Amino acid sequence: MIVAIHGIRCYPYFAAGGTAPLAAEALATEWAAALGVPFTSTDVAAAYYSQLLHLGTAQGGDDPERLPAGGQRLFVDWVAALGAPAEVTMGPGTLPVRQAGAWLAARFGPAAKAFAVVFCREVHTYVADPDSPRRAAVREEVRRVLAERRPRVVIAHSLGSVVAYEALWHRPVDLDLLITLGSPLGMPQVIFERLSLGEGNEGAKGARPPGVRRWVNLADIGDIVAVPRDLPGLFPGIDAHHEVSLGLVASHKATRYLARPEVGRELAAVLGED
Repeated sequence: MIVAIHGIRCYPYFAAGGTAPLAAEALATEWAAALGVPFTSTDVAAAYYSQLLHLGTAQGGDDPERLPAGGQRLFVDWVAALGAPAEVTMGPGTLPVRQAGAWLAARFGPAAKAFAVVFCREVHTYVADPDSPRRAAVREEVRRVLAERRPRVVIAHSLGSVVAYEALWHRPVDLDLLITLGSPLGMPQVIFERLSLGEGNEGAKGARPPGVRRWVNLADIGDIVAVPRDLPGLFPGIDAHHEVSLGLVASHKATRYLARPEVGRELAAVLGED
């Protein structure tokens, strides 16, 4: 059994299905298809949490200046991590946010700017407060699914890798394999310093979660979320790290990561005899 933990922009599954269980089923079916034979939706279950982070209000389009103050700070810090010069990310008032948005659009295209705004909105909702009810509810949903399904493998994409990493420290479970895809776990100021691993685990940041036997990470060479791509530099608990190329348009797409042969080989090594 594989448990999938999704990243951002997954609220449409809930909007289409109307309930979290139906959203989880749709997501699991999509991921199973991306993994290919011999995996089916009966082999993959999803820990679906997007509705728990949805604010239920107008989201402000792709304008980074419409983000909350904390989200704007995340946006600027992310653009800095991508290599923007200091004059872009420093300055009075909202100027850095406007300049950071312009730099991001010029460097990676308008779609990247729009994606970054959505990313910062959802990430800020999760990481802004280590003790927020929303953050605890997301981790609890992951814990519930892991307890119910008892998987041998967890695959976590994007923000889901942050959720998975925290959840596996707060409530350890035995896993043969953890696969993280397009992970922002090491993103300076945005994620890394904000990780919450639970009481007594403050010094464990970077280690493999207890109970996880093997941790594998994949990062596309053009994925603006997987910053830094050399995640083992901050997380020595990673056993294998693969830099891959998914193509410019799909550099962060979960299904493209799932279809990579590196993922198939890792799953076959664990589940091949099942």
